[in-house]
Amino acid sequence: MSEVRTRILVSAILVPIALFALYYGGIPIIIALGLVSSIGSFEYITMMRKAGIRIPFYWVGISILQYLAMVYQPNFDLLLIISVLLISLIEAIIVWDNSKSIIRMFVNNFGVFYTAVFPAIIVRISQHKQNSNILLALILMIWIVDSTAYFIGTKIGKNRNVTAISPRKSLEGFIAGALAPWLVLVILLVSGLSFVPLRFMVLIALAAGIFGQLGDLVESMLKRFCDVKDSSNLIPGHGGILDRSDSILLAGSFLYCAMEILTKVR
Repeated sequence: MSEVRTRILVSAILVPIALFALYYGGIPIIIALGLVSSIGSFEYITMMRKAGIRIPFYWVGISILQYLAMVYQPNFDLLLIISVLLISLIEAIIVWDNSKSIIRMFVNNFGVFYTAVFPAIIVRISQHKQNSNILLALILMIWIVDSTAYFIGTKIGKNRNVTAISPRKSLEGFIAGALAPWLVLVILLVSGLSFVPLRFMVLIALAAGIFGQLGDLVESMLKRFCDVKDSSNLIPGHGGILDRSDSILLAGSFLYCAMEILTKVR
């Protein structure tokens, strides 16, 4: 089976599952993002080990606990984050290595943020009391951005090597991806079909168009540092769980922060 057919087949299986979790929210979305957190943490540690940074695999367990704690105990965010920092500091002191411990400590903490904190606060978007469709709208918008950026970049993309992290990406593709959500927003407003309040749709357009694409570059940065093609071979034709969730991790985190700010300043 060709790679394209494999990607289409896998997408045909995974997309309905993702839409089901997004539509119903609650436990299904907690489980779905919990899998992203746990598998993503394992992939992250495996990648870093290939770069010579030997993070112990018990950090997968720490990430899972951090994710669950932040989902079910949202009032203790600062305490939970400081606790992880203290664990990494104590670990560095106990197993001190003059050339590696400081680097490993920072890599540990970023890994927990990337694979536990980000998924946990994305869960909170689905629990937003004013509109439960916000996360679904964000995911759909990210899919539109990815498809638009890929199509335009492939067909007319000429200005490549814009960033050393991902030389194949074109400026035309990035701009098209950044503009696509706003076109969708205009169409929804004109047709009256928008199922999310306008103030949130504006934030979603910004999150998907800019931060979604930056999320893809963040994952490319990690893979380039570790000298790997994909975060893993878990999903045939698609790479690993981090390869499939990189856009939503950063876009969702930005959206949550923006929504919190918007709520507090009103």
